[in-house]
Amino acid sequence: MRRILICLLLPIFIVSCIPFFSEKDGKFLSEVVNLEEFNSEFDDYNSDIAYNKSGQTHLLFSSKRKKKNLLNLVYFQAEFSYDGRLGLKRYDNIATKYKDYFLHYHPTLRMAEKANGNFNVFGPKTISLSRYLNAPERNDLLLFYADDYEGNLEIKYVPYLNSKIEEPVKFNILNSSADDAYPTFSREGDKIYFCSNREGNFDIYEVSIPVTVPLNLTAQKLVNPENYTIRKVEELSTPYDDKCPAIDGNKMIFVSNKPDGFGGFDIYESKLVKGKWQTPVNLGNRINTRNDEYRPIFVDAQAFSYQLLVFSSNRPGGKGGFDLYMTGLED
Repeated sequence: MRRILICLLLPIFIVSCIPFFSEKDGKFLSEVVNLEEFNSEFDDYNSDIAYNKSGQTHLLFSSKRKKKNLLNLVYFQAEFSYDGRLGLKRYDNIATKYKDYFLHYHPTLRMAEKANGNFNVFGPKTISLSRYLNAPERNDLLLFYADDYEGNLEIKYVPYLNSKIEEPVKFNILNSSADDAYPTFSREGDKIYFCSNREGNFDIYEVSIPVTVPLNLTAQKLVNPENYTIRKVEELSTPYDDKCPAIDGNKMIFVSNKPDGFGGFDIYESKLVKGKWQTPVNLGNRINTRNDEYRPIFVDAQAFSYQLLVFSSNRPGGKGGFDLYMTGLED
């Protein structure tokens, strides 16, 4: 009888020991949650959130909290929490759980310091070649961003190669004499999207790189390919400002201030079907407001059963200026 009881209770005990990601990820985050632990009274936006597994992650974003009148990058270790609803909170103890994860990405803090200066720094995007692009250089990281050091916005990157942080480098294939910013990358490394006002207003551009064997992709092949083509994505571009693209598989999210929205910049979504981006769809008033919603990014939280979204907004109710927010994208 005791054996039977143990056999009946064992599955319950095992399930109860599984982290909240297995228990709670089915509950869609329909609320738009202010990431209060990361926000300040100053502008906090242009966020980047890293590859996630089992709850650990980090936030890297532009903020005026340090220089007050200039945006520089700030870095926080973070972890997901669940107390009735999904949240994201600071995590400060690197010595215990998640140690391997934070050690892998810890150079990001010093890379951000290389990017910062007495100028504005926008739109960070961290790429781990091993975890994001499945390339063989397991410890290599690239931090992409744009700054206005020379006046117009230029896209740059800070490499972390062979355990050494190098000086910032201009991402020349993306830059022009106008403003260029917010690069985002396909998983295979064969597509890069960014925005530029080289033709007047901001539009979304696509770079195509021939990648025959994705596993052979290196940092040098990504930032300095032998062959590539570049085009304005006409199906997404309008006479208004279309900015801040982010892609995940066949989905793209971006912002636009075109007049069919709720006011200011709104977040739109498009899907790639047979090689063509479809007509963008406004994400609606659950996410968008009469204020500005800006620089949305996908959260690569593989343990969840739905897609998470982090974005910035200057809507009422925040700590001041732009704040970071998180919500579920699709139920």
